Amino acid sequence: MSIRLTPHRFFAANPVGVDWVCGDLHGQFDALQAALLDAGFNKAADRLFLLGDTIDRGPESRALLEWVLDTDWVYSVIGNHELMFIAGAEDNRNRYKHRGMGGGWAATLDETSYKNLATQCRYQLPLTMTLECESGQLGLVHAQSPFDDWRTVQDTPFSERFAIECTWPWNRAQGKNQTISGITAVVSGHIGTAEIIQRGNQIWIDVLARTGQVPLMPAHRVLERVAQVQRGG
Repeated sequence: MSIRLTPHRFFAANPVGVDWVCGDLHGQFDALQAALLDAGFNKAADRLFLLGDTIDRGPESRALLEWVLDTDWVYSVIGNHELMFIAGAEDNRNRYKHRGMGGGWAATLDETSYKNLATQCRYQLPLTMTLECESGQLGLVHAQSPFDDWRTVQDTPFSERFAIECTWPWNRAQGKNQTISGITAVVSGHIGTAEIIQRGNQIWIDVLARTGQVPLMPAHRVLERVAQVQRGG
């Protein structure tokens, strides 16, 4: 994989609206729009932060990806599915791997559209984000924090190993409670569970495929939930 990606992006607190976090959508564009409407999302003031894997498996991968890339109040980290889509633009062999992951929709793209979308993903979607909130800071990464200290995540330059560690492993979700230092909480998707999983100050909210419920939460509620569980509430 010869591509280069943005390793990290920092977002200051939203001074006028609510910041929302949402887990893996996998092409479920209509479901997301319905969830935003039901939640009272304010497009004039709020921001939406996605945890990657916006594409594949679902019926509207292209429409959702284009919307994410073209909407100025929507931001997303890269998931393993976007990573394979991007890699397919560099090497056709990766397109077969991506197709096996549910990326058959990409085969309907003409070559120019494929490479243009992949290029937009490369430059617009970072591997990790830090979101400043009133009650702390939230680290966003698709699979799990690649380091025990989020400050190391913020300072690490791009490498292929870093990209893989941000988008594929999920051993932290299966282990004992652990606190990632240098951050109030870390939120991820990736693991496809029937309920939200928490380990220390780490939380995984990829529940759409198993429950049918879009995992859309205000960022401050994520922080509150993590703090409550840590207190034993």
